[in-house]
Amino acid sequence: MGDRCWLNITFPRADLPKFNEVLADQMWKGQFWDEEDSDDGEIIATIYEANYGWYDEIRALAEAGLTFTVSHGAGGEYGPCVYACYKGDLVECSADWDGNPVAPVGKDGVDKKALEACMKYHRLVEMMEGESQCTQ
Repeated sequence: MGDRCWLNITFPRADLPKFNEVLADQMWKGQFWDEEDSDDGEIIATIYEANYGWYDEIRALAEAGLTFTVSHGAGGEYGPCVYACYKGDLVECSADWDGNPVAPVGKDGVDKKALEACMKYHRLVEMMEGESQCTQ
């Protein structure tokens, strides 16, 4: 057992076979999500005990070239986070408690690298929405 948190992931229903292939080790009785909010076009899944915020699993999904969004709560060793991945192009951002990407501000101003990641997150989500892929 590791450091666990809740995690929401949204992805196109058409990609379900590939998600099942990549996440085979995370499945329980053939499922790894609570699908109650899903529809014919997308799956909205909740994982209630995502080990280390599914850090490795998210990267594996991106390496498989998949499209998805993720938000997760804080664990003991990390804060809330959001990810957007469009056809394998993955970005990770710190998040506020409502799941919005945030960039820290220090005495020298805004963390430029974090701000760029937040802007990329919004661009990728916009691309997904434009193709009706998936959004959180």
